[in-house]
Amino acid sequence: MSLAWAPVAIILLLLPGIFFFIGLASYERLSREIIRTGVVSEVALATAIAICLHFIFISLLSTVGFRLSWFILPLAEYGRIPPSAFVQQISGRLTPAIVYLVVTTGTGFGLGWLTAVGVVSGPFRRFVHHQWAYDIVDVDRRGGIVTAYVMTNIAEEARIIMYRGRVHDIFLGADGKISYIILKDCARYYMTFRGGRLVTSRQFGLFGSQQESRPESVWDRLLIDGTNIANVLFDSSPEIRGQAEGAEILEAAFREAVERQRIAARN
Repeated sequence: MSLAWAPVAIILLLLPGIFFFIGLASYERLSREIIRTGVVSEVALATAIAICLHFIFISLLSTVGFRLSWFILPLAEYGRIPPSAFVQQISGRLTPAIVYLVVTTGTGFGLGWLTAVGVVSGPFRRFVHHQWAYDIVDVDRRGGIVTAYVMTNIAEEARIIMYRGRVHDIFLGADGKISYIILKDCARYYMTFRGGRLVTSRQFGLFGSQQESRPESVWDRLLIDGTNIANVLFDSSPEIRGQAEGAEILEAAFREAVERQRIAARN
């Protein structure tokens, strides 16, 4: 019976470390996905966090007279005392054990949540590899608007398809590249290179003239896969619904994209 309950006891003791990651992901999932290295490393980190929290709490409880050896004594005597006596001793310790697990697990969750807050908009930002992504996440958390101008790598007759929309979600791979981006209130248009200047066409809403009148309860999302993205211009100013701005910033990227298309066509 003791061997059967051993995995349950281990899982319960690891709950503070497990809920640390749950708290981290409850505020934002970006940092955890970027630093993810493998299941083994995550289990090791959860175990280390759980051990640290248990050590701190047991040390604090010992200052008020708690003795761990007395608390786990019935487990050491299991098999040498009658079952009725074992159940009686365990039942008297069950409520304090549940309260202890709830408090330590809640502390692990809170520490994870505070760590995520520190990563997004606090002092922990300096420890992440791709800090620019958290500027976007932080603006969204504060209720702001980030407009994205997406240059795709889809070109036809020197015209490149572009999209403009509010950033709804963005996901990065471990290498920091955009895996996908989801836009709201989207418009599509073209960018061409004429007479040494970048020229953008008129923007058209993906839902035509009815896009502005669509209720907020109706979904309006465009997912652009990272493999179709050449460059992205992010603008944290209030949403712009007119012609695309910042064309001069994209000029170099546009030329590079056109050149890649020409090389691919010759090959």
